[in-house]
Order: sequence, then C-alpha cells, then structure tokens
Amino acid sequence: MIYTVTLNPSIDFIVRIDKVEIGEVNRMESDDKFAGGKGINVSRILQRLGIDNTATGFIDGFTGRFVTDSLDAEGIKTT
Repeated sequence: MIYTVTLNPSIDFIVRIDKVEIGEVNRMESDDKFAGGKGINVSRILQRLGIDNTATGFIDGFTGRFVTDSLDAEGIKTT
C-alpha cells in the first residue's frame, strides 16, 4: 500500500479551442475538469498501473467535494 499526500489539491480546468486567432474572440469547443495536485496525479498513475494506493491531504468546501467525488469515480481510495 502506498499513501500519497497532496497538501494543495486543485481543480485542473482544461479548455479546447479549434485555433488561436490573435486579435479575435476565441471560443472554446469543450472543457474538462479534473482533480489535480502532485500527490493526486501520482495516485492516478499508480491506480492505472494496478498498484494499491490511498490519496490523502487536506480538503474542504466545494473543491474538497469535487476532488473526493472525482477520485471516487476513478476508483482511487481517499482518507
């Protein structure tokens, strides 16, 4: 069992656009939100490699609920 620690968890927000046009309005085509932070990213890779792990850290509020729900959906254990 490996425990990872994320002291500053985040929500990574990725937007996709077709192309960047300088001086023009650039509109996004789609967006994705992911739980992020160094320890969380390590837990994600360990999970994909089939290595038993638990993500730990300090979370609260909207971000905490989002991170916990996202990791649960990915099958990553949290404490």
